[in-house]
Amino acid sequence: MKKSLVALATLAAATGAFAQSPNARAITGSNVEIFGVVDMAVSRVSATDAGSRLRMEGEGRNESSRLGFRGMEDMGGGWGAGFWLEAGMFMESGQGQNTTGNNTNYGQTGVSTGTNNAGASGASPDIPTLGGLQGLTFNRASTVSLINKDLGEFRLGRDYVPTFWNKTQFDPFGTVGVGAYTNLTYGTLNKYVAVSPPGSPAPLVRASNSIGWLSQNINGFRAQVMYALSEMPSACTDIQKTSGVNSNLCNGTADSGKYTGFRLTYTSGPLSLAAAQSTTKNPYPGVGTVPNRAGILTGFQGDNKDMNLAAAYQMGATRLMAQMGTQTFAATNVSANNGTSAISAPLPFDPVYTNGAVVGSTATAGVLSTTEWRNKTTLLGVTHVTGPWTLKASYATAKRTGGQGTYTSNTGGAVAAVANIEDGASQKQIAVGAVYDLSKRTAVYGTYSKLTAKGQNAVASMGLNSAAAVGVGGSVNTTGIDLGLRHRF
Repeated sequence: MKKSLVALATLAAATGAFAQSPNARAITGSNVEIFGVVDMAVSRVSATDAGSRLRMEGEGRNESSRLGFRGMEDMGGGWGAGFWLEAGMFMESGQGQNTTGNNTNYGQTGVSTGTNNAGASGASPDIPTLGGLQGLTFNRASTVSLINKDLGEFRLGRDYVPTFWNKTQFDPFGTVGVGAYTNLTYGTLNKYVAVSPPGSPAPLVRASNSIGWLSQNINGFRAQVMYALSEMPSACTDIQKTSGVNSNLCNGTADSGKYTGFRLTYTSGPLSLAAAQSTTKNPYPGVGTVPNRAGILTGFQGDNKDMNLAAAYQMGATRLMAQMGTQTFAATNVSANNGTSAISAPLPFDPVYTNGAVVGSTATAGVLSTTEWRNKTTLLGVTHVTGPWTLKASYATAKRTGGQGTYTSNTGGAVAAVANIEDGASQKQIAVGAVYDLSKRTAVYGTYSKLTAKGQNAVASMGLNSAAAVGVGGSVNTTGIDLGLRHRF
C-alpha cells in the first residue's frame, strides 16, 4: 500500500480528529489515518492568599492536544481488525505526556530502584512517582481490536475506562480547562489524586492492560465492559522484600490494580441516558511495621468504587446536561508505626493522630482503622450553538464524607480517636465559556470559572497548590481564565 504522508494527513483532516470511542467501531474498509489536535492557551489561575500563576498551557484547554494513528482492515464476512495509537502532547514545550505500566502507583516510571522494606530494615518503602519526564508515549490510547458488525468490538490494550465517558460526554467543557467537571471529580477531594501527585496512575481515565467489549447499537442501547489485569504476583505478601518467604521484590499484593467496569447507554431522539460503574482493587500489602502516616506512601489503600449517572436532552441548538457520581474508598486496617521511626508532618488527607503522638516523636506500634470514605459530585450544564459560536455554562459540586478512624496500640491496647479533618469538606464550581469557529477545523475560545472550597483543608485548586489556600472553618476561592487557539488535523 503506497500512500504519501500528505495523502494520509488529507484523509485524516476529511474525517476529523476524535478520541478513541466508547462505542464499537464500524468497519469502514481498509485504511490508515494520521490525525490530531493542537490546542494552546494562556491560562491564569489565582487563589485566596496564594497569589496567581500565568502559564502557557499546551496540553489542551478546549480539546486535548494529541497525535494519533488509527487503521482498519476489512477482512470480509462482517469481520474487521483495527488499531488505535494516540499520544498526548504538551505543545508549549514539545514534550510527550507520561503513562503508566499498570494501574497502581507501584513500579511506575520514575520510581527509585532501591529495595527498602520497613519489615526488614525499619525504613520506609521507596516512594513511587510519575514526576520523571518521558518522551512521546501513546498514553491516551494503545489498542488493537477484532470487530464484527453484529457482535461488536473486542479491544485489547490501554483504553478509556467506562466510568470516564459520562464525565466528559455530559460536561459542556469535557475534561480539560478551568471549567471542567473533573476539577472536582479528579481534584483534591479524590483520594487517588492526593496520594500520587503529579498525576495518578489509578484508572480514573484510562486503564492499562485492559480487555474490553463494546456492543453495536441495539434499539438505542449500547454497552461497554472492561477488565484490566493486576499483573501482580499471586504469592506476594510484602513490598520489595529481600529475604525470607516470598522474597520476590514484588511491587504489590495480588489483585492490586485489577479493574472491572461497565457502561450502559440509551439514545432515543433528543434524549441520552447513561450509567457506569467500576471497581479497582487496592488490597493493602499487609506490612506489619510501616512507619509514618499509616503507610500511606506505600500505595493506594482500600478498594475504590466509582459510579455515575448522566442524562442530556437536545432542544434545537441547545443541549441540557446533568450528571451525578460517587467515588467510594473501602474501610481499611493498616499498621500505624513501627515504634522506631519519627512521625512526620501529615500530608493532605492523612488521618491525624489524637492519642498524644506528635510530629517528630516515636509512636508505639499499632493498627489504624478508617471508615469508608466517599466523594459525591453533581453537575448541571448547558451548551447553545448560534452561528459560529458555541456558548457554555455549568455548575458543579463535590462533598467528601467519612474516613474517620481509630488507633489501637499493640502494647497497651489503648484505643484513641483519629480525627479526619477533611470530613465534610466541599467544593462548588461555576464556569462559563465560548468557542468561536474560524473554520471547520480551527477555533478560538475563552473560559472563566470560580471554584469555592469550604471545610478544614478543603483546597480550592486548579493546579495552584499552596498551603495558604486552605480553609479553616471558612472558605477559599480559586478563579481561572483560559484564552486559547485550537486546530484539528
